[in-house]
Formats: sequence, C-alpha cells, structure tokens
Amino acid sequence: MFDISNEIAYANLMVQAKTASPENAILGPSKWIDVQGKPGPDKWCADEAAILIDGLNRLKYGGAKPDLYVVTPFVIVQDHLRQEILKSRVLHGWVDNPGAWVWEHVGTVHTVQGREAEIVFFVLGAQMSSQNGARAWAGGRPNLVNVAVTRAKTSLYVIGNRQLWKSAGVFAVLDRYLPDGAA
Repeated sequence: MFDISNEIAYANLMVQAKTASPENAILGPSKWIDVQGKPGPDKWCADEAAILIDGLNRLKYGGAKPDLYVVTPFVIVQDHLRQEILKSRVLHGWVDNPGAWVWEHVGTVHTVQGREAEIVFFVLGAQMSSQNGARAWAGGRPNLVNVAVTRAKTSLYVIGNRQLWKSAGVFAVLDRYLPDGAA
C-alpha cells in the first residue's frame, strides 16, 4: 500500500518509516479481484457484493476480527453494499450490532478518511462500459484512491472489473501493483 500511495500522491518522495505488514493469513496478499459482473441500476453490481460477502464469510469463519472497512467511490454502491451485507447475515455472531457496524464500516472513500483497519475492501462498481465518465472521475482524483489504499494496515482487496478500471487515471497504478486474485 505504501508504494501505491507514494506513487499516486507523493511523486515517490515519501520514505517508508516502517516495514510492510504481513499478508492476511485467511485471504492472502493484497490483490485485485477481477469481477466482470452483470451491471445493475446505476453503478451497482450485485456480483461484486457477492465476492465481498464471500470474503467476509471467509474472514468470519477463519476466526478473524471484523477489523475492516468496505469502501467505494460511489454513494449508490455504498447504500446497496450495506443492504446486501445485512441481508446476508454474515455479521450475525461476528459483531455486536450489525446495523451500526455497516454504518461505521461501509461507506464512500470520504467517510473513512482518518481511520485505519487491518483490511480494506475497495468495491468499485460502474460495470457498464458506458460509465467511463464515472470511472474517470474516480481515477482522476489521486486523493480518492490514496485514501482508500492508505486505510489498510495489512491488506487491500480491490473488487471490480479490472479491464474497465485499469485505464481510469490513477487506477493504472493499482493495476501495476496488485496481482490478479481469486476471491
């Protein structure tokens, strides 16, 4: 995450003060999980949510603490993710108050500024090829990707259509640094 942030926001001028954190023992190293899903209304993609919920289930049943954030560039994706996570019941028996947890831990990039968690899931949305403008907006703002990346202490999992996003501004840096990964 340091190298990505350093290139995106600081022209490679930062000096790393600490060593890189180890990868997540359950989900493996940071990666881009390529989802070429069926677009839903606006920028929403239920297939991306299914991958996220699978990851949450794996963490839960693997004994991990729910020390994570789910972030997205878009409010509509945030709203649908909150609903789908609650509907899946993955948080039951893992967190004390699932309703409060989704409001605290699932949001747009702007809502998690200044916070950190072991894991960040960055759910992209905008699966339609015609949504170049939305992707260009998100990728044209280095601070948006930088904030998403630097919230993760250990692992970052980007969930979205790599082919569509990799040429959207600073997402090209994520494309270079993050290997392809299965869910």
